[in-house]
Amino acid sequence: MAGALDGITVVELATGVSGPYCGKLFAGLGAEVIKVEPPGGDPTRRAGPFPGDVPHPEKSGLFLHLSTGKRSVVLDLTQAAERARLDALLARADVAILSHRPRDLRALGIDLDAWQRRFPHLVIVSVTPFGLTGPYADYAGGELIVYALSGYMLLTGAPDREPIKAYGHLVSYQAGAHAALGAMAALWARERDGRGQLVDVSAMEAGTFLLGGVEQSAYFYGTVVRRNGTRLLGFAPQHPYPSTIRPCKDGYVHCHSNNRHLDLLGALIPHPRLLDPDVLAAMTGHADEIDAIMDAWLADKERREVVRRAQELRLPFTEVMTPGEVLADPHHRARQSFVTVDHPGAGPVLQPGPPFRLHRTPWQTRPAPTLGQHTREVLDPLAAAAANLGPEPSPRPAATPLPHAGEGVGVRVQARPLAGVRVIDFTNAVAGPLATAILADLGAEVIKVEAPNARPRHASGVAPLREGGEDRSYNRIMLFNELNHGKFGICLNVARPEGRDAFLRLVATADVLVENFAPRVMGNLGLEYEDLRAVRPDLIMVSMPAFGLSGPYRDRISYGPGIDAMSGLSHLTGYPDGPPMKPGNFFCDQNAAVHTAFATLVALWHRRRTGEGQRVEMPMIEGEFQILGDAYIDYAMNGRERTRAGNDHPCMAPHDVFPCRGEDAWVAIAVEDDAQWRALCRVIGRPELADDPRYATSAVRHAHRHELKPVIAAWTRERTHYEAQAALQAAGVPAGAALNALELLTDPHVRARRGFEYVEVPNVGPTPYPRVAFRLSRTPVPIAKAAPGFAEDNDRVFRGLLGMDGAGVTALEMAGVTTREPVEARA
Repeated sequence: MAGALDGITVVELATGVSGPYCGKLFAGLGAEVIKVEPPGGDPTRRAGPFPGDVPHPEKSGLFLHLSTGKRSVVLDLTQAAERARLDALLARADVAILSHRPRDLRALGIDLDAWQRRFPHLVIVSVTPFGLTGPYADYAGGELIVYALSGYMLLTGAPDREPIKAYGHLVSYQAGAHAALGAMAALWARERDGRGQLVDVSAMEAGTFLLGGVEQSAYFYGTVVRRNGTRLLGFAPQHPYPSTIRPCKDGYVHCHSNNRHLDLLGALIPHPRLLDPDVLAAMTGHADEIDAIMDAWLADKERREVVRRAQELRLPFTEVMTPGEVLADPHHRARQSFVTVDHPGAGPVLQPGPPFRLHRTPWQTRPAPTLGQHTREVLDPLAAAAANLGPEPSPRPAATPLPHAGEGVGVRVQARPLAGVRVIDFTNAVAGPLATAILADLGAEVIKVEAPNARPRHASGVAPLREGGEDRSYNRIMLFNELNHGKFGICLNVARPEGRDAFLRLVATADVLVENFAPRVMGNLGLEYEDLRAVRPDLIMVSMPAFGLSGPYRDRISYGPGIDAMSGLSHLTGYPDGPPMKPGNFFCDQNAAVHTAFATLVALWHRRRTGEGQRVEMPMIEGEFQILGDAYIDYAMNGRERTRAGNDHPCMAPHDVFPCRGEDAWVAIAVEDDAQWRALCRVIGRPELADDPRYATSAVRHAHRHELKPVIAAWTRERTHYEAQAALQAAGVPAGAALNALELLTDPHVRARRGFEYVEVPNVGPTPYPRVAFRLSRTPVPIAKAAPGFAEDNDRVFRGLLGMDGAGVTALEMAGVTTREPVEARA
């Protein structure tokens, strides 16, 4: 079966994780991805894990995971003749993916401006640690450094210990997902006029995109939200609790409240304090007490039994699982979430399957290539064509308008890639609203449908009221406004027959519907995919369940941190001597949101060519499986469960954070090779350490890494984190200040690249929101407008779009199907 991106050709010159993950997403959906490797191969071929820990370039688990479905071509780009062969590839490609800093491009003689002139059809995707512009553009990066500078590191770890990064390559994978999304947006823009453009992706900005609203607390109140161990971050005392990881008889459980029914925790755990009105009114303020009650109850109970009983009550508890337990879990086996791929060099390899599922154009997991496997197959026809003066690349097909049933409710920005696409946002919490906000940034007209009781009257995190403003606190909820910028908003109770009818009329005008309820909800409302297709046959319906639309856990509920626990990410994140921890803030939600936006663009691409809509299934946990691919493969290859390592790296040393002058001030340092080690020794004034037999090579240095920490810390303590960063980067040593949200807002690199967009919010004023991590050179995607106030666009939609008269709208209001303010605000 042809994939959704069949006919698209991608040339991948990128190495590492971010760029290759972008290529993997294209390959899985049917694009031809030609991986151009240097003579020694992509460095991830040497990264492992390896079967039996025996290094082999064809058996590296990380490479096998990142390169499924690609073709490998070896070119030495330091040679002019080889660069000419690359040019022949680019002339026939749709997308090129690079991971070269500006200085690396100059060293290779690659001029991206010249590429854009020579290959005007080409979408050029550059994914680097800090982007192609700004003061840090040529900085040495890496996962630890980017994690620190992005602001995410100070949100991960225990409050009384050094901050840590999450397991693996978390931010690098995010950059790869943003790169794929940016590439698809540029391909969409090319449909109008046949012209490609540059997509500039910054991994640092992909990390900043994960912050989850903490930048607003810094901006408005000067509050620096800091890491909070196993607990969710930064909530006021009256906020619901728990959202934390606690020990039980056979491991750990992620415990989370049902935010609509706070007394359910007391139904699970029979303790009078959990039903005390004073405690329920300020659960976060009683967090220590609640933890002690939960710990006593959990001590003699096993994870599965606790979770079963909690889920029966609709409490979103989940198990903290190891990678091996994930692979053996009956739910993931029933869904075939992991697939065995027969590789010519490595043999059968069990690895993650699709990150999402397009039901008409399924994902394809094919083996990664051996080094240079397709060199002659790909390059010989190009040489023959050149010798015979073969034809120029075929012209790209002209764009055809998307079928669209209405004129819309607002003004569209025609330069944006998704201009003319209408999306119905039927989502809540974090992942769904963020996914549709991204689509709004790309130019889609997004109509958010809220229930009458959708917004709490007194939520934590309310922006201050501008002097003279209208005091409706439910329109000043900071996280809600960040997640819903760029949209139009209506209120509609679809559980009522009149509301369902109006909803179906709205769907009939739409191209896409996005929902993120537990699977049973849409069925209970009579709004299954077939119901919606009856009114809009080519509709794309995007569902974002926690665990998928099928399998034993189909109807379980969970929030993002609970999915982190179930995927193995929490088990792998933390200090070597401490409990499992969540990574930062709402990682799973942001990861799902970016993948959802990408999958939606792909489904629209397929519909443009075939006229077919389809169901898009984004199980949040399966999106996260991609981020942990090497850990699952290590278990499958070697039966080894990876453990928590803090900031340690299996090969690099030093690879850690070091204290600096100031409150909670740290600098991350990651020495990749012996040359960087020698440079570090010179910078800190200890050149003699370079030849010390305990530290002279990477292998022995790693064995003695703990002895080095106080030596380096003695130097860093005398400097600010910015001073340490500047001195080390000037010597070519990868280093980055661990920035907090307040520092990010004024960081020179962030400001130079406009990493935050200041959006005018009614009754509040300018408000900073992190932007998507890519910049499009020809069709920029700034945030178009603030989030809608509650029911702000009722008249525009009900009257202007659906053609209701005043009496019809009034009848809906009288029946309680719609309202102008939330129910709680009238209480």
